[in-house]
Amino acid sequence: MNPIKKLRSSKVLTRLRRDQNGAILTELALSVPIFLTLLTGVVETGNYMLMNLKLQHTVVSIADLVTRDETVSEDVIADIFEAVPQILKPFPTGDRARTIISSISQTEDVVASVFWQRSGGGDFDAASTLGQEGDAVTLPAGLTLRDNETILATEVFYRYEPLVFSFIEAKTIRKVSYFRPRIGALQEIEP
Repeated sequence: MNPIKKLRSSKVLTRLRRDQNGAILTELALSVPIFLTLLTGVVETGNYMLMNLKLQHTVVSIADLVTRDETVSEDVIADIFEAVPQILKPFPTGDRARTIISSISQTEDVVASVFWQRSGGGDFDAASTLGQEGDAVTLPAGLTLRDNETILATEVFYRYEPLVFSFIEAKTIRKVSYFRPRIGALQEIEP
């Protein structure tokens, strides 16, 4: 290579190394995508955590409403299911949510089983993990039933779809709450 050309190219490289013009823009161009990814991750995580809190609040509120009175009717259950979209706001319900209330009881002749079960609060296709009406139930450890005693199990299912990260698969979240009726056994539901 020609010594003059070599000298010129070395001067150009030295000058480029010393030149600070545009350095901030280059750093900004490299760091902005990383910061935006972190920010959207924080938003996504916060949204998921809020959804879990809302679902836990919903399942406890619904169980509390059902167990307040000595008896419960179909109309009262329907009204309680109407409250689910209000409790879950700002998250949409519709085909994403389903609430299932199961009355679990036993008598001297019948082992712990689902005496009645109702579902509503959304159109999401979910089945109770406890079983259907008439099915025997295995209660979680620590929950015991005596004869003619009832536990109301409330399950809330929600199909969570990420806000930003569409590559993350949608997930069904299930929350459950067990309450004993304050008064009465609630083994039957009035028409």
